[in-house]
Amino acid sequence: MKGKPMAFSKQALARRLKLQQLAIFEQVLASGSISAASRELHMTQPAISKAIHELEEHFGQALLTRSTRGVQPTAFGSVLRKHCHSLMAGLRLLADDLNAWNEGVSGKVMVGTLLTAAAQVLPHAILRLRDIAPQVVVQVDVGVNEKMFPQLLRGEIDVVVGMIPPSGHLPELVHTPLLEDTLCAVVGRSHPLATLRRIRLEDLRGCDWVLPLSGSQAMRAADIFFQTIGMNRPTRTVESVSILTSLGLLVDSDMIALMSFNVARQFVQLGLISMLPLPQEVPLTQVGYTLVRGRTLSPATQRLLQALEEVALGRIDIHPTHKGIDAR
Repeated sequence: MKGKPMAFSKQALARRLKLQQLAIFEQVLASGSISAASRELHMTQPAISKAIHELEEHFGQALLTRSTRGVQPTAFGSVLRKHCHSLMAGLRLLADDLNAWNEGVSGKVMVGTLLTAAAQVLPHAILRLRDIAPQVVVQVDVGVNEKMFPQLLRGEIDVVVGMIPPSGHLPELVHTPLLEDTLCAVVGRSHPLATLRRIRLEDLRGCDWVLPLSGSQAMRAADIFFQTIGMNRPTRTVESVSILTSLGLLVDSDMIALMSFNVARQFVQLGLISMLPLPQEVPLTQVGYTLVRGRTLSPATQRLLQALEEVALGRIDIHPTHKGIDAR
């Protein structure tokens, strides 16, 4: 195989080389002979010899020298062998990554969430997911359904976790309830109402409130809340979807905030806020996850949904009347 050395390019190598040929070449050198490689690869010796010959024809160079002691790489073969090691190692890593992805133990899940789920249900599910699939990356974006659902339909996020909308809303979406929640009124620990064991509507009127965003499903739930307790929607308000902003306003002022019971319960137990004992019970809402109907889910997303359902089954502990919560 003499003549002018052949010039190689990435495109030419990708077009003509076969990974199986390189794997055979590597195994022949690792085994020390064609006969030993045939046993390792469960191939006939002629098939192995043919693969080596095709490589030599492609490169225009001899790759092996044969002797009674077996086969050794030529100088050109040694160069090829070095890169074969890297290629085969890369293939093994690729196989591991693909298998991990198929099993849902790697990959990335994009989650849109509302405050109703962001403070407790979703974090517990993410922690459970990390126990079984620590390589999965979960990216969380907080907002309202009116923002999240269009992103979900565009494929920018994989699942929305939060308040389930009324039936008939966007037929392209399918909703799975996980648990029931309710809205409650909360204040900072130093608020004048925080120590009262009984709240009258007169105590609530004229106060400044932290409410959900206008036009959002959460605000529609807030309107039902006020109708239920016999109040008009307050006019002196701050609208926020940020739990940190809401907490900051409550701690540093005499504002009242509407908050998911499940969210508020955590901060009451931490001693940051107090829950007001309302004169009437308020309707329950459903919290769950939303997907695009018929869209194939990645294994990692399926794992997260499984974790959400497991967490919900172990955490259905809603008290609409707020009994058992220290409202002082």
